[in-house]
Amino acid sequence: MSDSPRPVFRQEALEHHARPEARGGLLRLMPGWIHATWWVLVGLVVVGGVGLSLVEINDYARGPVLVRVKGLEEVTSTEGGRVSRVLVRRGERVRAGQPLVELYAGGEVAERERVDQEFRSQLAAWLLEPANTGPRQALAGLRAQLELSEARMSERVLKAPCDGRVGEVRVREQQFLQPGEVVASLVRDGAETWAVALLPGQYRPLLHPGQPLRLELTGFPYSYQMLEVASVSDDLVGPAEVRRLLGPGLKDALTVTDGPLVLVEAKLPSETFNTSEDTYAYFTGMPGQAWVRVRARNGWVTLLPVLELLGKHRG
Repeated sequence: MSDSPRPVFRQEALEHHARPEARGGLLRLMPGWIHATWWVLVGLVVVGGVGLSLVEINDYARGPVLVRVKGLEEVTSTEGGRVSRVLVRRGERVRAGQPLVELYAGGEVAERERVDQEFRSQLAAWLLEPANTGPRQALAGLRAQLELSEARMSERVLKAPCDGRVGEVRVREQQFLQPGEVVASLVRDGAETWAVALLPGQYRPLLHPGQPLRLELTGFPYSYQMLEVASVSDDLVGPAEVRRLLGPGLKDALTVTDGPLVLVEAKLPSETFNTSEDTYAYFTGMPGQAWVRVRARNGWVTLLPVLELLGKHRG
């Protein structure tokens, strides 16, 4: 048995391979569509990379917004009682001091009539006997009681504190009121309508007056209104402080999230807004969403934030 290794290929195969006419082209195992797809993918990657390097992606501070009317006066009841008459309607113009709502004043009226009758009797007695000092002293006390009774009766009539237009009447006849309850609201002449947005506190360093604000009211999707930020709160506030600022009538109108918030105000250009269907008026308490553009970053930096950090270190 020979120790020489056996060749891998047969001698006939080697001789056949050595012939020039036996050699052919390369064997292609990949279909043509895969080759074309490869170049399409390469082109898409190149186009996408160039697009990301040229495009800028905006970062927005988003939060709930509420419509408020500056110059809105709320009329509250100074005492409890039952509503006797409602003297005004929504949209009616009133003058300062004009009665708006009357409360039942049966006890006050009876007390005033009693004091007035006693005052008249003492006055008649004094006129009959001017020298008698008793009726004169009684008249002084009764006059003070009469003035006090009239003051109590006037407190049962709620009057307009200023000239303006009745914005809302919140009571009806026979309704029982508690002290401090709002009965009506008045809109002063020249009152302005504002949008108050509650944005996350983390964006406070990036917010300043003059930035564009986009407003979308709830119930009117895609009816965007472009406003301009007029003021930004200096300090961050919490949910409890936000409810206090909104007041008792609006504190539950928004769902306030936990965490620090910043108040942003923007003036609305008019008392109405337009949609694709019609023109509508603003009302106090209308909710919505607000977006404020705080910065714009390159597409690659947005996709890979580590690039921004590397750029800062390199700089």
